Amino acid sequence: MLTETFLSVRTTRIILLGLVLFQGSLFADRIRELGEPPRNPAISFAVNTGSREDVRGFFNTIYRASDGVAILWTWDRASCTPGTTAQELRDAVALRINFFRAMEGIPASIVLSNLYNVKDQQAALMMTVNRSLSHAPPPSWICYTADGAEAAGKSNLALGDAGPDAISGYIQDYGANNTAAGHRRWILYPQTKTMGTGDIPESDTDFAANATWILDANFGGARPATRDEFVSWPPPGYVPYPIVHPRWSFAYPNANFSGATVSMSSNGVSMALRLEAFAGDIGENTLVWVTANLDADDSRTTFFRPSADTVYAVTVRNVNIGGTLRDFTYNVTVFDPAIPGPDYLPPVISGPDNRRRLPMDANPAHPVHTH
Repeated sequence: MLTETFLSVRTTRIILLGLVLFQGSLFADRIRELGEPPRNPAISFAVNTGSREDVRGFFNTIYRASDGVAILWTWDRASCTPGTTAQELRDAVALRINFFRAMEGIPASIVLSNLYNVKDQQAALMMTVNRSLSHAPPPSWICYTADGAEAAGKSNLALGDAGPDAISGYIQDYGANNTAAGHRRWILYPQTKTMGTGDIPESDTDFAANATWILDANFGGARPATRDEFVSWPPPGYVPYPIVHPRWSFAYPNANFSGATVSMSSNGVSMALRLEAFAGDIGENTLVWVTANLDADDSRTTFFRPSADTVYAVTVRNVNIGGTLRDFTYNVTVFDPAIPGPDYLPPVISGPDNRRRLPMDANPAHPVHTH
């Protein structure tokens, strides 16, 4: 009996040991991996353009936050691999888009689609290696792909700019071929909810390039609530001078601008302006004009940097909306965002100001007490 008991215990030990060894071999090759953390939820911006300080703070924080973000592009030119860009760069592009939409008073909660991003990255690569822009690139192009060609036909395209700089370029809409301000109209199309971006940085051999997907499933859908019934750039209210450009625009859905006129004045003095040729089939119907005989074709042309806040009164007359002629009047106050205005309130810091200074080698967590 003792022998049987001993054998039974021994057998049990062997079985248990075997289970331990088996379990160890079962999990020895298990992969330890963490998924990507969830991204911040989509943010919807809003700003009161009737407040100089609100706009100044919005520009100096939100707009400036998307400046200088590294693209960190991975690619292989020889194999036409479009690669990827940093998530921070894509976030900065969305931030810049939503900044402009918030200034305009339209829904500013654009999110970027990963599918659109992938296709736009191929489109941007095609533009940079072929050193040209086309919304209908031919199959003979270097690094041509069907997805890249699809993106080219549904995206704003830029050569020489990438990332947030390209978005600002679309709002400026310089160039003799952009008299309709079409890129701006797509960025500021109220119904859009989803966009995409593909970005190529400048190199010793290639130009920077961007493709921004602008045509989502909401095109032609119900128009959302907007601050104003029209979409104009620059918008009514306070606007920092760096984002005011020679081409101004006024959009109204389904409006007929064939008999419309525009006049502008500053400090009661009429300003010279030139209407651009009307072009439909680009977002919402839009009237475009060039102010003060500025050169709207040159990307280097900047609007006037004001020494003091300057109010521009805009009147758009004879806009045919559903058979009824209407007039619109609004003011744009251009200002320097580096200069605080009369509504600026300096931050107030509360608390004692006689805090005892610690010795330089003291640990702040354990203050040195002296007697």
